[in-house]
Amino acid sequence: MDQRVRVLLIEDDPDYVMLMSVYINEACGDTLKYVLESAVSLQSGLDLLARQEYDIVLLDLMLPDSQGLETLVAVRAKAASVPVVVLTNLDQEDAGLEAIVHGAQDFLPKSKLDAGRLRHAIGFALARDRLYHQMEKLVERSPDGMVIVDRSRMVRYANAAALSLFGRKWERFVGRLFDYPLTPDRAVELRLPRAGGEEVAAEMRVAEIEWKGYPAWLATVRDVSELKKLARARAEVRERVNSDKLKDQLLSTVAHELRTPLSVVKAVIGTLRDSLAGPMNGEQTELVATADRHVSRLTRLLNNFLDLSRLESRRARVTRRELDPLELINEVGEGVRLANRGKPAVVDFDLPKTLPLVKVDADMIAQVLGNLLDNALRYARARVVVRAEL
Repeated sequence: MDQRVRVLLIEDDPDYVMLMSVYINEACGDTLKYVLESAVSLQSGLDLLARQEYDIVLLDLMLPDSQGLETLVAVRAKAASVPVVVLTNLDQEDAGLEAIVHGAQDFLPKSKLDAGRLRHAIGFALARDRLYHQMEKLVERSPDGMVIVDRSRMVRYANAAALSLFGRKWERFVGRLFDYPLTPDRAVELRLPRAGGEEVAAEMRVAEIEWKGYPAWLATVRDVSELKKLARARAEVRERVNSDKLKDQLLSTVAHELRTPLSVVKAVIGTLRDSLAGPMNGEQTELVATADRHVSRLTRLLNNFLDLSRLESRRARVTRRELDPLELINEVGEGVRLANRGKPAVVDFDLPKTLPLVKVDADMIAQVLGNLLDNALRYARARVVVRAEL
């Protein structure tokens, strides 16, 4: 399938138009065809650009109704997406280079032109234009804001992300002074205002570049509001974890320190209760029994707290082994029943003859069963029944 390239030549010299037509025909290949149309003035060329689509424009800067770079600027304003190759006369190389700075893709000296150079220039301009537009799309679609500022601090370009971050429209941003610090090679934190008094936290980095032949700055701006929130949340979590750790360490230390005097008190009470220090009357016996119950309760609370602390700090070790659940239930139940003898509520067992083995940590399960039975006896009026089934 033939590839057709539509070329618009804006040139007022009829002899040169005829020569270009010859070169264009010679430049065509088996699969590449150039289709040439011409205009003799800037206005007639702009009219053609408004009515038809072209792949490339060959432009003489010196026309009857326009001279110099203003001619190129007018064509670029009418058809910004169409690549332009400027045609220059002898000794006008500086003008050609200046034209590239102002948006031309290439320049061709008229005196050195032939079919080969023309084909090469058109192919190069089209390829360069495709690359330029690909890069432009990448910049425009970048999630980071990109702003180009010239050395007079005037904004020359801003992508969509930058306009959104700064909360400005194109006409209210580009062509105006950039009133933020431009410090190369160092990140600067910005507080960008929003409607309603809110602010967006942004990080800006600045690099020195060349923009259209002139020194400039490229400011890259990134919204870091969510990162700031995440950093604050992480700091709060770390602070809370450290606080909880210190609290647990303090309580654990206090609990451990309390166990020693409690053991001494319990031993003394046991000596008095068993009349090892001499006989006691009825009132004394009742007082000692009350003290014994409360010391035992306080000991259980401390043990439970230490067990909970070990579990929460993941320092508790779980050692599973196979055992008969009936033996464990009977053992725990008997111990609870003996510890609560003399109370109005009694513990009865309704257990099957056999149950399959279970693989558990015997001490932990025994503690769970013991706590459940203690709670049941504390609130039961007369009877607690322990059942087990598969």
